[in-house]
Amino acid sequence: MKRLWSWTGVVFAAVYALVFLALYVWYLIRAGTWFADLPLALAALPFTLLMRTLNGGSYAFGGDMTGRVVAAGLFGAALAYVAGLIVETIVRLLVRFLLAARWSAD
Repeated sequence: MKRLWSWTGVVFAAVYALVFLALYVWYLIRAGTWFADLPLALAALPFTLLMRTLNGGSYAFGGDMTGRVVAAGLFGAALAYVAGLIVETIVRLLVRFLLAARWSAD
């Protein structure tokens, strides 16, 4: 379980969550206007595409669907965490490899 902890993943997830929250607040301010939820829908695109695949067809997403907005935010933050974990793991492996190569060359 120790290897699943990642500071980079936590930072990526926190940044995604803050941006998603800001987009939702922006939607609430602009609700009822033309394309008010477009930025929010674009930020929730990975969630929407996954749910479309699992549903086998169409899946509606809008800023007024609170449950889906919360689920999309959590899914996106988890996805950002996994992306940060992968980036951190690759960087750690590269650093370990380069340090081992440096010490073995001496």
